[in-house]
Amino acid sequence: MTTMSDTKPHIIQIVGYKNTGKTTMTAALIGHFSSMGLRVAAIKHDGHDHFEMDREGTDSYRFGEAGASAVVVMSEKRTAIMERQATRLEEMLSHLSAYDWIVMEGFKEASYPKFVMVREERDLTLVNQLEGVVGMISWLPSEQFIEQSTVSRDITWYSVHETEDIAKALLQMVKSK
Repeated sequence: MTTMSDTKPHIIQIVGYKNTGKTTMTAALIGHFSSMGLRVAAIKHDGHDHFEMDREGTDSYRFGEAGASAVVVMSEKRTAIMERQATRLEEMLSHLSAYDWIVMEGFKEASYPKFVMVREERDLTLVNQLEGVVGMISWLPSEQFIEQSTVSRDITWYSVHETEDIAKALLQMVKSK
């Protein structure tokens, strides 16, 4: 079983099927960690390759259209790098090594510690299929979940409404290592 690393950055994945609340949960954890003064990086997997960070009509868009393989936009407060190439997850994690936490949405097959989002009973099958599951975040009432024998592992169940408890549990997992 994958455990939380006691070296920084600490990595947690939020995984689940479509429309289970992954983005909301990811944003909530980022909010809790950053409000404590921790530096947090977020990585989102886009399985459809639909995203476009630079919009038509912007200078960065024009540079990309002109053939730039990488476009970097820098201001006093932000830096954005858009590369027209695939990047391995390990390379990106290495690039973000100065952060306290990296919260990843998606990348189900990666073996980092992860929470599985469960909106309905059939989502429970994912818990048994994945490596590194440290907890489950459920929309189901706890009574309904406890009756389930679908999950073969003894893992901690959290309600989707307990984002603060989930953040505290993650901090505790890191401390106890």
